[in-house]
Amino acid sequence: MKIITLEEKHLNEALNLFNETTHRSDFLYERLTIDQFRRKFLESPPNYDIHSFVAVDHGQVIGFISGTYDKDTKKSYISMIIVHEKHQRKGVGSMLLKTLEDTLIKQDLMIKKIEIVFFNPIGFSWVVPNTDAIHPNAPGIDQNSIAYLFFKSKNYIDFAVQNAYHMDIRNYEFSNQTSEVISSVEEKRVKFAYYDVKKDHGLAELLDDLGSPVWKKTVTLHVEKMKENNTLLVPTFNHKVIGFTGPLIVEPNKRGYFAGIGTHSEFRGFGLGKALFAKLVMGLKNLGAYYMTLFTGENNPARRMYEKEGFKIVRTFIDMRKVDF
Repeated sequence: MKIITLEEKHLNEALNLFNETTHRSDFLYERLTIDQFRRKFLESPPNYDIHSFVAVDHGQVIGFISGTYDKDTKKSYISMIIVHEKHQRKGVGSMLLKTLEDTLIKQDLMIKKIEIVFFNPIGFSWVVPNTDAIHPNAPGIDQNSIAYLFFKSKNYIDFAVQNAYHMDIRNYEFSNQTSEVISSVEEKRVKFAYYDVKKDHGLAELLDDLGSPVWKKTVTLHVEKMKENNTLLVPTFNHKVIGFTGPLIVEPNKRGYFAGIGTHSEFRGFGLGKALFAKLVMGLKNLGAYYMTLFTGENNPARRMYEKEGFKIVRTFIDMRKVDF
């Protein structure tokens, strides 16, 4: 058995190994096409490098691993590792991992850690168990998977717990409690509507107050692209934007898109976030969405807001890292 760099000639076998593994209950990822597999594991774009290796035994691919090095952030990530079931517990995974780690460290000798997290530029959509629902990305590693135990044994440590939530929203209605919260917020002269690019103000200040570069980029790009046709749902007070959620988009698979939700630090404590989230769910339902999925941290207080609207935890993912190479 030998570990070699993934090449075009290995793609079909490696793809088959990936797609066959999707039948396992601890491997929830969607099946890939050959083109998708090539883009994720072989073709490096300008801003990051992909490093992929295969384990070959008697001319057959029995495992592969892939990771990335982000040239902008100078960070390294592990994307995927799979070993054929017949060849597990024989050291194949350990050899693949050591090869990838050595390669990432050699590329940048300043690397002090390798992570398995959401920020990896390579992402994978996955299927919510016992449903047709699909979430477009996954942070870390499925806590129920053998991969999680494998990385634990290789000195990768947990540093965050991310819960995945799901709800079928086709029959969603405001509960009495939610209706009361919405009414109490609106009585304070707060209005909920899509962002009015001509009348509303304070969006940039809100995004700075929230302090999330990801939200700022997502929201700004959407508004700049869509202008008056944007679907960014905002609460306003005298046309001052004091929160956001959305943009409201129904994806082709009928998932209601969810980029995030935030309220200005000066307008918290009276139910604004809860009212905004409920308006988001109802808005997506009215646009034809069948379901919503989202992630939030185990210790994020926002989880109570999601759970009160009926969202259930369907999977838990662990962010992991190895330090001090």
